[in-house]
Amino acid sequence: MKLKFAVALSLCVAATLPTQGAARFAVIAGNNHGAAGRAQLWYAERDAERFAHALRELGDFSESDVQLLRGASVTELRAAINAAEVQIKKARARGERALLIVYFSGHAGNGGLELADEHMSYDELRGDLAGSAAETKVAIVDACEAGSLTQVKGARPSAAVDFALPSDELVQGTALIASTAVGESAQESAAIGGSFFTHHLEVALRGAGDMDGDGKVTLAEAFRYTAARTLAGTASTQAGPQHATYDFKMSGRGDIVLADLRRAEASLRIPPDVDGSYVVHGKQQLLAEIAGSPTGTMLALPSGHYTVERRGSEGLATATFDLAQGETRSLPAMRPTRYELARAKGGAAPTLWFAGGGVASYPLPGLGISPLLTVGARQELGSFGLRMRIQYMQRDANDLSLQYSFFYFGGAAALLTPVPLGPVLLEVGPEAGLGYAMQRSTVLNATATNKDASAPDFNASAVAMATFRTGPFRMGFDVSAGGHLFKLDGHTTVRPGATFGLLFLYGL
Repeated sequence: MKLKFAVALSLCVAATLPTQGAARFAVIAGNNHGAAGRAQLWYAERDAERFAHALRELGDFSESDVQLLRGASVTELRAAINAAEVQIKKARARGERALLIVYFSGHAGNGGLELADEHMSYDELRGDLAGSAAETKVAIVDACEAGSLTQVKGARPSAAVDFALPSDELVQGTALIASTAVGESAQESAAIGGSFFTHHLEVALRGAGDMDGDGKVTLAEAFRYTAARTLAGTASTQAGPQHATYDFKMSGRGDIVLADLRRAEASLRIPPDVDGSYVVHGKQQLLAEIAGSPTGTMLALPSGHYTVERRGSEGLATATFDLAQGETRSLPAMRPTRYELARAKGGAAPTLWFAGGGVASYPLPGLGISPLLTVGARQELGSFGLRMRIQYMQRDANDLSLQYSFFYFGGAAALLTPVPLGPVLLEVGPEAGLGYAMQRSTVLNATATNKDASAPDFNASAVAMATFRTGPFRMGFDVSAGGHLFKLDGHTTVRPGATFGLLFLYGL
């Protein structure tokens, strides 16, 4: 949205902090039902609940001074505004300054707010604010055609918005904020469990909107963050981009502090990160989605259990933890390795135990293909997988006039690179091993004698292992091809060998 610099400078509202003795009142309404023929909304009433909770938790609004209306009528909304006005006049009589916030999420049209089959015109809403005894009044409407409230018919985004910073000079005025321009639809998202606008507004209040890092989120900061994120989130939707609009009529300088992050139950500090974005899952379906920043971000959160995902070009990394009341936790740097990426796309657990059977060729005359038994483990090791296995072979063979039994026992280690192929995890890499081969033979003639021979075996191979999930286990195939170094008839020789096996794996 093209925000005029002169208008932005007029965002001049007193910084009504608790230390200034300001009284704060809010009327928060959400209604999933509009006029006849309107589709029922999914999240309007839930949006109202979340915004009210954020104001109580972070904005120094007392429980009794926030009136939350769900599915209310116009009559009930008017009564709530009148009740707030009674309390405002009492506060003014005590010599206190007063702030009034009126928020609505639901259906609206050119004529005004729609609460089921009843209407409240924008003129009436503006009149209620103008007639209030509060020095500072803010109306926030998250609805289709809400731009009629601000009377902004079109908008384009601008990154060069420079709102005035808070000052100690006390001022007064009215701020009108709408989630849309005239002619636009306010959009909801099942993925975030709410409307784009109110979701990003709550995230802004929880710290993502704290542009100057002072631990407070002002109205200007919250609007700038919310408008930008709403536009970005709706740019590719079927309904098209949604532009938040505003109309500020203020005198003096300063801004409203909507949230003080020091009041949070708990805090999460996201480290500086310009390459990734973070998704925070908590008690709600999706609590926040935040772009990384060069200075980091402090989030004010309720205590509880959280999962944080970092998403970047190199893949996905996840951290799970509990935030205790009063705790400030610093999230460590989260950088997925290539191996973690493979696991996220169908790969295995960090530690796998496996066993299997197959066949192998060993380069002795007349031996041919031998049965093979394999057991081992594979462990995540940075960007790679370290696989260690023990192998056993045994077979009777004939070489011309010689009959012998062959035994092999050895171990090998491989460093594997994961290559995710949809549900299949392919791992390839080099393997080196050390074994012990024994030959027990009988000469087939009248002077038959028993003769045993044994020698160490050094081997190196290229290996490939492909596995896929089958219930709680994994199943896979293993192939290797390389060479064996050993002594044959008293001479050191190098000969080729290969294995093929079927594996059953269990992850920890």
